[in-house]
Amino acid sequence: MRYLGNKTKLVPFLLEAVDRFQAAPGVACDPFAGTASVSAALKEQGWQVHAGDLMASSYALQVARVQLDAPPRYPASLLPAAARNGKREIGYRTVLEGLVEFDDPDGIDGVGDHQDGGRPARGFISEHYTSDGTAGREHGRMYFSPENGRKIDRVRTRIERWTRGASHSEAAAQLLIATLIEAADRVANTTGVYASFVKTMQPNALRPLELRPIEPTPRREGAGACSAFRGPAARLLESVGPVDLVYLDPPYNGRQYPAYYHIPELLALGWATPPEIRGKAGLIPDEAQRSDWCRKHRAPDALREVLEAADGRHILFSYNDEGHLDRAAIEDALRERGLPDTYEFHDRPYRRYRSDADGPQRSYLRDDVREHLHYVRCA
Repeated sequence: MRYLGNKTKLVPFLLEAVDRFQAAPGVACDPFAGTASVSAALKEQGWQVHAGDLMASSYALQVARVQLDAPPRYPASLLPAAARNGKREIGYRTVLEGLVEFDDPDGIDGVGDHQDGGRPARGFISEHYTSDGTAGREHGRMYFSPENGRKIDRVRTRIERWTRGASHSEAAAQLLIATLIEAADRVANTTGVYASFVKTMQPNALRPLELRPIEPTPRREGAGACSAFRGPAARLLESVGPVDLVYLDPPYNGRQYPAYYHIPELLALGWATPPEIRGKAGLIPDEAQRSDWCRKHRAPDALREVLEAADGRHILFSYNDEGHLDRAAIEDALRERGLPDTYEFHDRPYRRYRSDADGPQRSYLRDDVREHLHYVRCA
């Protein structure tokens, strides 16, 4: 998934750093998990990981990649009656095929069926985020093609109906939501963030929505169960208690994630109670999810708060050289929190994806951005 600060390309660099101070896997806490790429990589190495984030969309990805050890089974009632073939349970991949491909002849979903006159009924995404909807046309919103908008509506509505109406595992539902979030991102008519949309339909946005399975990271023998959490970083750190590794990867500039990823967030939360939509981009209420790390005058206090809550033998702090906090401020805070003589600093250049530009310049920029990695041992 295209995501600001995604560490997928930097995972080898991060794991090298972890191996330098603790070769044997232990217990880790990643309270700014984002797409959960680092948490999943640590789990793959044998760590027990407690992941967290403020965003509901991140929580779904954490469950899919970190909390789950394997795909769960699903009740066959999630599919239309004609597609169940007498089965009581079905696998994850079968569910995905059914969510997109099967029609709803009984009208249970309430989307994708035909109104009087033969026009397909519109769901929430179709209405607000495609040119097919009245609200979408009014604001010129072109986040998805009309066809993909209807498919997203159908899939999310079916997941919501199953979640409400059946005995279910929350993790099983979150896996489906995570799968839809990634599928929608692949066909989103954006340049990588949802703060704006492209004014003409890009080739990727014209491809049909495809639900590709997410493979949960298997748990190594002897490792403890991993967990997912939605909420402030300090609250997660306080709840998990002592761990071997605290990995901190907070936001570093003024771009608030709820505004830049409001549609993945909407897909995670659902619209059983429709949220208030505002502005040209169709933003949803997000004040409770806004981070102090994205406010320059509050970032120093946010750093102190999270370090006070962190009870780890090792603290690894990942930041960007363009962030609100300068290197000296981070170093001083970590030396104060841990054993001063153990402080280390490493950095590495990486290619940053330009997600806020249209047209042919949507490409990787020069290697002029550096990831800063700060380390301190606390015990």
